Amino acid sequence: MAQPPRIITDFSKELGRILADYLSNPELEDKRIPLKDRLAIKLMLTLNKNIYRDKLLFRDFSQKPSDLLEDYMLPGGSTKKLHIEAIYYTQDVLAKRLTIVSKHKSLPNNLHLLLLMLFRCSEDNNWLRTRIKRRKAQTCINDLYFKRTANKLKRQCKQLQKMGAVSKNYREKYGMFQLISGNNSAELVEEISLFDVIETVPTPLKKRITKFPLITNETKKQHWYFRLLEHILLSLNEKYALLRSCGLPPFYWHESDLSVSKLRALKQLKKMADLQQISGQQKDNYSSYQQAFFTMQNEKHKVAGFEGFIAFSHSAVGKALLKQDTVSFDGENEENYSVAETYFENENNSTEMEADLKKLLSDYSDNFSEVTAYFFEQVLVLQRPLYSENGILKDAEFCEAVKADEAYSNLEGEKLVNKIIRKTQSIIKKHITIEDAKKWLDEEPTPY
Repeated sequence: MAQPPRIITDFSKELGRILADYLSNPELEDKRIPLKDRLAIKLMLTLNKNIYRDKLLFRDFSQKPSDLLEDYMLPGGSTKKLHIEAIYYTQDVLAKRLTIVSKHKSLPNNLHLLLLMLFRCSEDNNWLRTRIKRRKAQTCINDLYFKRTANKLKRQCKQLQKMGAVSKNYREKYGMFQLISGNNSAELVEEISLFDVIETVPTPLKKRITKFPLITNETKKQHWYFRLLEHILLSLNEKYALLRSCGLPPFYWHESDLSVSKLRALKQLKKMADLQQISGQQKDNYSSYQQAFFTMQNEKHKVAGFEGFIAFSHSAVGKALLKQDTVSFDGENEENYSVAETYFENENNSTEMEADLKKLLSDYSDNFSEVTAYFFEQVLVLQRPLYSENGILKDAEFCEAVKADEAYSNLEGEKLVNKIIRKTQSIIKKHITIEDAKKWLDEEPTPY
């Protein structure tokens, strides 16, 4: 199995610590505000960090960074400027309900399992032997401690207006999911969300949850708690990450009928179209996508479900992709730097691709100046951003190199970036052919 992106692993660790702190101390911060709302605000503030803006959230390079900030009302009446994608990601991606998938048959999903394990970590030992099981029995409440939880579960089940076909079939065949504790049982929502889990867990949890190690001493592997959160985030983030890779704003496309498999194919198509221009084979977006489409169509009859390129180009998603800024080798797109970053930022580059790029830098070092070599290594190989707080434009070493180079010393901002991009692309165009570059494409595109 492919390793998850580093940013997902990092976020799962931070999410794990946040959940542990709040669930073991439910009066943390303003207890007058529901716990799940306090946690949502904490997650928004966490996602507002530069590392998540750069590596996890969708980036709209056509807008100024300041235009992507929104005044958000915090508890107590104060406001804080938050990135609009941090708000959207918390409210729509992290709050998404996980469906039951057919390959897992009638088993609970990972969020059900997280709920189960957190119940067993409650300071109330009545929950120590909690179980989740499918059965056709009705809700049964015999003990007072169970009643409050049963009421929450009942409310969550009513909120689930519609469930997936697989969930519906298994529910009819095997019965509903039930949370069982002692002689008590209550229906558990079939397709559960992270915030359902937060709302339902009997707090406070034992303090030991805050001390769970990232790596266990016995197995030297990731602790089950963080590993489970990592798997949950991969599932929740899957469609969002594919939309991000395709340059399609999740705010508009996340609830569309674009399936994950279709988005994987579109991501592959976009990669091939980008490579058509990187290699100099094509000059404009339309012809690049057309050639990429025909190349993929030779391997399989349909591409992303489209019978032909005309059908693709007339579709809503096709029009959106074709309208995106494209890589410019001759200065036609001087005013927009986002295109080059669209190609350079690809965080799913393989180790092999990174090695090839480093070899290119080494083999053709005479073609690079100190400025373009620094730009190539930091942006294309290491995938660093340009304009954020940790962007290369803030690096003292890079600024010194620019000042010392007469070709760039009188430029700044977008004009500087555009000139460096064009020079770097001309080197790539000269030394990388489309045949060489094709091997960088994933044989089976990863879902994240």
